[in-house]
Amino acid sequence: MTIISIVCVPEGMAMASDSRLLGSYTRENGMVDRFIFSDQAQKLLLIRNTTIGISFCGDAFFEGKTTADFLRDFDKRQVLNSTTIPEVADKLHNDLLRNGTEQYNISFYLAGYDSDVPYVYLVNREHIIRKNFSEINQVITYSASWHGEIAPISRLLQETPLNFKLMPLKDAIDLAEFIVGTTINYLRFSDGISTCGGPVDSLVISKDYTKYIKHKILQPY
Repeated sequence: MTIISIVCVPEGMAMASDSRLLGSYTRENGMVDRFIFSDQAQKLLLIRNTTIGISFCGDAFFEGKTTADFLRDFDKRQVLNSTTIPEVADKLHNDLLRNGTEQYNISFYLAGYDSDVPYVYLVNREHIIRKNFSEINQVITYSASWHGEIAPISRLLQETPLNFKLMPLKDAIDLAEFIVGTTINYLRFSDGISTCGGPVDSLVISKDYTKYIKHKILQPY
């Protein structure tokens, strides 16, 4: 499993993810054992010429390749510099609905700007949801969202009032990393396998630039 987060504020958006990859095998008696396969998985990537951030949780493999490799291939095959973020969300959703992919359970966050307008989508087989827009009031909204192992951080933050309209982008980065890091630390002490772990990767998206803040391979600082 995974914990991914995204925080949207007026200055931009911050995304974060853990890096743990779990494996499993089924015993002869039908019991399924899970084990930690790696703490170096890539779950936070950039597509559309590094202008859209995308993270995922759920199955680590999709059609014989890692989900990260699937996204790289998806970017090459279907995403042009002129492709809008809503179009990217639709294309990704259509890929998840192809025949033969019913057994996969993956959810994605997409975030970026088109003509200085921020877009955040949650995409999976069931739906495409724009997370930063109120259909009722027809306005951009600001908030924090998380997906994957949501129980630990939901208990902590769901009843906590936060003023996202006044939150600086640096604080949004810290909050996105806090959501992931706190979930990792909580699961260390829970009964059973720690389903989240490894380094925390994070990136920031603004109208002017998209940049990794933490990355276990690229080492931006």
